Amino acid sequence: MKIHHIAIWTFHLEKLREFYTRYFNGTSNEKYINSQKGFESYFISFESGATLELMSRIDVQNVPIEENRLGLTHLAFSFESQEAILSLTEQLRTKGYHIVGEPRISGDGYFESVVLDPDGNRIECVYKKKQEYPPVRNHVIETERLILRPFTENDTEAVFNCCQNPNLGNNAGWKPHDTLEESLKILQTIFIPQKNTWAITRKEDQLLIGAIGILPDPKRENSNTGMIGYWLDEAQWEKGYIFEAASAVLDYGFNKLGLTLISANCYPQNKRSQRVLEKMGFAYEGILHQAEVSYDGKIYDHLCYYLEKNNLK
Repeated sequence: MKIHHIAIWTFHLEKLREFYTRYFNGTSNEKYINSQKGFESYFISFESGATLELMSRIDVQNVPIEENRLGLTHLAFSFESQEAILSLTEQLRTKGYHIVGEPRISGDGYFESVVLDPDGNRIECVYKKKQEYPPVRNHVIETERLILRPFTENDTEAVFNCCQNPNLGNNAGWKPHDTLEESLKILQTIFIPQKNTWAITRKEDQLLIGAIGILPDPKRENSNTGMIGYWLDEAQWEKGYIFEAASAVLDYGFNKLGLTLISANCYPQNKRSQRVLEKMGFAYEGILHQAEVSYDGKIYDHLCYYLEKNNLK
């Protein structure tokens, strides 16, 4: 769910339309007119995010807008740099618009200035430097056909293309991705910061086709153990890629990380993953009943497997 549009009543419909299209790169539709009600409006759309509806009607009341009043108090537009905000702020100043908040860095890290539109609505111009992630400690792992490397934000589109497929998400236990923004957020919060997590890419064309990683095992209170997890784009199934990637990651886990046991879980209906685990030498240790409630409220058992270092094939 997301905000579709925000609406503003105005006595100066054309002035506001020009303000938001000229200075904030908005695009306006044709004016809507309802002569019977004395109503006119424009929708202003921007590069992304909600649209802005400008509305005028003959019986609208003029109530002063105060900075600290309850309710909607300002609109905020994001910019790509501090320099862009400084430039627009000075441009608006020379055109006679009121700058009520001089450019500054706010306490929560935003660079911002505040200007009043022709009706006195407060417009914040904001920029925040993207989060800088700590250096990723994941080593690049190379196999015969694959390169396992750290994830970056540039992988957003490739991850979305893979993970929007319900056959993939439902086998792995997470909701299929609905938007590029959702994939980016998951990259930023899970894949990029996570130690010992890799993007699976093909050597031949650098195509990202999956993910694999070794995480702490939540079922074991032993720091010398880990749990392997992975997913693979459906178009790449039955080609041996997961076996190839997992074999390399298991070797890394046992011989570089010093783990003595690596576990793996899968759903009972995921026969493909069961075959891969058995092929790699994992031993079946039982069913953990009602182990997980998925995003859609379904309850699943876990088939539990483990592999000890001295049994690595």
